[in-house]
Amino acid sequence: MSYLESKQHPYQPLSILVILILFIFVGFAAFDTEQAAVVFLAMRDDVVARFDLLFNWTVSFVLLLVIATCLHPRAKVRLGKDDELPEFSYLAWFAMLFSAGLATGLLYWGTAEPVTHMLGNPFLDMRGQVPGSPEAAVTAVTLTAFHWGFHGWGLYVLVGLCIALGAYRYDLPLTFGTAFSPLTRFKPLHGRLSQAIDVIAVLGTVFGVATSIGLAVGGMNATLGALIDFDMSITAQIAIVTLVCFLGIFSAVSGVANGIRLLSEINVWISVGLALVLVVVGPTLWILEVFVGSTLDYIVNVIPMGLWTAEEAAEKAWQSAWTVFYWGWWLAWAPFVGLFVARISKGRTMREFIIAVLFVPALIILLWMSIFGGTAVYQELQLSGSVSEIVVADYSQGIVTVFGNLGSEGLQIALVGTAAFLLFTWLITSLDSATLVLCHLLRVEHLQWMKVFWGFMLGAVTCILLVVGGISALQAASIIVGLPLAFLVLAIAAGLIRYLLQPADQLQ
Repeated sequence: MSYLESKQHPYQPLSILVILILFIFVGFAAFDTEQAAVVFLAMRDDVVARFDLLFNWTVSFVLLLVIATCLHPRAKVRLGKDDELPEFSYLAWFAMLFSAGLATGLLYWGTAEPVTHMLGNPFLDMRGQVPGSPEAAVTAVTLTAFHWGFHGWGLYVLVGLCIALGAYRYDLPLTFGTAFSPLTRFKPLHGRLSQAIDVIAVLGTVFGVATSIGLAVGGMNATLGALIDFDMSITAQIAIVTLVCFLGIFSAVSGVANGIRLLSEINVWISVGLALVLVVVGPTLWILEVFVGSTLDYIVNVIPMGLWTAEEAAEKAWQSAWTVFYWGWWLAWAPFVGLFVARISKGRTMREFIIAVLFVPALIILLWMSIFGGTAVYQELQLSGSVSEIVVADYSQGIVTVFGNLGSEGLQIALVGTAAFLLFTWLITSLDSATLVLCHLLRVEHLQWMKVFWGFMLGAVTCILLVVGGISALQAASIIVGLPLAFLVLAIAAGLIRYLLQPADQLQ
């Protein structure tokens, strides 16, 4: 069945099944929030205890595979017909990649995470570095880039590449199931296996995006609280989620070429401006030093860091709270971002796709974390506790705290206001692109009311997770959903290997 044909046959049984699962989750959590929190956290702890090695080795293996694919002679194959041109310009393409794959997390974690790692992490002991020292500060930025860099984007590359290959060269539906087509000689999956895979993909997208939205509204609540009389509370954050849902749905209904592309380009230009201002008013030489030091450190140690698995109890606690959480979060996002990236990458070559989706974001992340994280750790080095005391109590206060230590009051208000605007528009971009992808996964993308429904469903799940347990529940959701997706990603990787090893005359 071709992609156009699939648009004429809504996949109603799958939609009903997923909706039923989510309604059961929402109903259970709303009925007994305390018990729901206990269940979610217990499930998270069990997954981490049993499968932390699986998470680490899966993302590392995928990273090595996509790099090898970029060097493979077949990487010159175009994701489309041989003479097909790309749909979007480089600027629009990069902007949508940036907004869909990173979005609000860069502002939320860009200052809070490096400061937290600077105070202590297992790699400081291995390197003989003193917590709170300048050397520990550079290592902290490296660790933050590690959690946001090559490993996570490698997952997006793998899923997006295999979807685009099957959809644009072999006329398969633009769905997550098409990522497995290299494993099936580019024949579509059928039956219950296909449905089960799509259910996992939809649940991963819902909980992965809900995690991102839930974390971001905390940051937005903090920035608004610094600008106006706006209390820091779950009620306020639910109100923000509700507003974002309405605007995100409106953007999704308007389509990729209008709403999502326009918002993404606006976000990128404002983000660049914000970063440049911080370089000028912040510790410029220190930022440059951190960028050079953390980049070299990251390039040299990225693979060993990815393969390291904690053994002692304290190290395991740190790794589960940070690295395993991130890998679960990236895995949960893989169907969403992979499908979205495939949707906007028609006409690119495989090599062009890998370079753009893997290496360009990693460079941007190193720059961003060096600027924002470097500024945060510099302030902490100058006055111990000036950032860390607030951030350790509430991660969402990181960006407000760092901006509050810079320049005049007018500058501080301008910086915090810009961050609030970016968080808001990035939230909308994440929700509208996720809504579009969910409808593609369920093969109902032609039904506008389904975009409205899934926009509200994303908001509902986010609010429930916030009420149940805040950041702990959000982290638990990503890790739990990331587990089955790890196995699916390994199957997709096997398919890509088969495609690369298959003789050219045997390809359809």
